[in-house]
Amino acid sequence: MRILITNTGPWGTGSFTVAKGLLDAFLELGHVVKLFFPDSEEPSPELEFYYSQPDLYEVWKLPIEKDGMRIDSFPLMITDPHPRNPLGNTYKDLSDKELQFYLDAFEDRIVGVLEEFQPDIVECQHIWAYDHVINKLGYSYLATTHNSDQMGFRYDPRMRPIALESAKHAKFIFSISEQNRNDVLSLYDVDPEKVIYIQNGYDQRVFRPMDLDRKAVFREFQLDIPEDSFVVSFAGKLSKTKGIDTILQAKKLLDDYENLHMIIMGSGKLEKALAGVALETTSTKNIHFVGHQTLVDVSRLHNVADISMMPSRTEGFGLSCLEAMGCRKPLIVSRCGGPEDFAVGEIIDKENPTQLANAIVKLMQLPENEIDELAQRSLEKAQEFSWLNIAKQRISYYEQAILSHNAN
Repeated sequence: MRILITNTGPWGTGSFTVAKGLLDAFLELGHVVKLFFPDSEEPSPELEFYYSQPDLYEVWKLPIEKDGMRIDSFPLMITDPHPRNPLGNTYKDLSDKELQFYLDAFEDRIVGVLEEFQPDIVECQHIWAYDHVINKLGYSYLATTHNSDQMGFRYDPRMRPIALESAKHAKFIFSISEQNRNDVLSLYDVDPEKVIYIQNGYDQRVFRPMDLDRKAVFREFQLDIPEDSFVVSFAGKLSKTKGIDTILQAKKLLDDYENLHMIIMGSGKLEKALAGVALETTSTKNIHFVGHQTLVDVSRLHNVADISMMPSRTEGFGLSCLEAMGCRKPLIVSRCGGPEDFAVGEIIDKENPTQLANAIVKLMQLPENEIDELAQRSLEKAQEFSWLNIAKQRISYYEQAILSHNAN
């Protein structure tokens, strides 16, 4: 089978991680696959990897210009930061003419890809604009939701008619949690039978337990952390969506614990994420912000932590939680629509710094044998989530979509 996957942006977010995980699994199953995405060539350690393999990765290079209009980077669905879009522009920020220009430019670019690659099926990450164009061109497609598209639907009324058409014409829609499926049914008015709940996987080759020299890793990342500290990791955008304000408020309650340190991985501007938050209720003491990291380095930093956390306000699935579990870390997660379904550790209410602080103290004070047992349970649970198994589930729906399309 020839499979084309599209994503609304490049690497650095959960949707792209899903797209790449599927690509790798489909290749292992013997299919021919290509992943299409836009990118503006911002510097990155991973740039060469994606740009040097045109048979696998079809990069739509931005900026684009026409008739005095210029779009420098791919627009975002919501205002949460993306590590490869320093401008932070969203679809909502585009004028009507700019939006049409972007969609027309995508159509011009994807037509050539479709004609050359000749896919049997297209899977679009997000119910959004690209699927709308794929449908217009007469190709059979499925859509995967990631929660950010549902957030975008609520945030950007102008995009709703396009997203509704995308949902209407998708042969199937893959939802990544029960809550996500419920959101899709309530927002898009689609047949429940075509909304399929399939959870995500994670890259078990990258996110795995490692025997690392903790002190050496701290030194490499220039982290002033004593080797015997209790370390909590976090991998996610610096945004209210991911609960970064909750983390800093919880830390304020924990400042007396001198041996407690936090490693925060992710892109974004802290001052923007803390807008409207009383700064006197927050603390950055012993918090180490290391910015966006490659997946390999995210795994290494998880490995030198004791536990991980993700106190999000909303999640479609919570892939970064699964990745931390793959590194044998117990979790603290909020009830936010996704990770509470599989996380091993402590489940707290969202937007609750006190509960987060208490959960950290609870895990920090567990006897060594109990925290080790919890860590092992976390790893074993994570290992149930294989991209290969998830790709096999998808293939059956691809086959049904192809038969339905050919019958018409």
